Amino acid sequence: MGLFSKLFGGDKEAEKTAKDLFNALFNEQNAKEKEKSEKADNGSEPKAGQQTEAPSSGGSDYSVYEDVPAEENQYNYNGPFFEYFEKIFKSEFSEYRYDKAEADGLRRIAYTFYSGAQKVLVVELYSGESKKLKKECARANIPYLRFYHDHEGWWNTRSYVVERMRRALGKL
Repeated sequence: MGLFSKLFGGDKEAEKTAKDLFNALFNEQNAKEKEKSEKADNGSEPKAGQQTEAPSSGGSDYSVYEDVPAEENQYNYNGPFFEYFEKIFKSEFSEYRYDKAEADGLRRIAYTFYSGAQKVLVVELYSGESKKLKKECARANIPYLRFYHDHEGWWNTRSYVVERMRRALGKL
């Protein structure tokens, strides 16, 4: 029994979709490495910090770039990363109130969103690997998202953050 069979418990359609996605990501990564190698050989490697557009195959839920994307993101925002996210929360999700909890200095910040008195989403900005909050949310049947705020190449573009949150809130 393969990995995908174990993960999806015999659901052949889900298993095929997961395999296709895995293969697409693997092929895209290989193509990027080949392109980077060819550019280096030709002396046309992009300069560090050069702005680039989103990869055409990635879509707006794709937020990994080698260089700073042209779209607003946490690194070209004029302020700390958590203020960038809070700006998005206030402008795009103003119908929800949220509570903010900080831990480990600013390494981990959790926002709990409410619709009335009901918890509807937990968003964690984190730079570590703990899955404690994620497990707690799963037990309570509350949608959970994590955005890494200091992972190289992960820019958290505005469209990426908004789309993931809308999807988690059932608004897509």
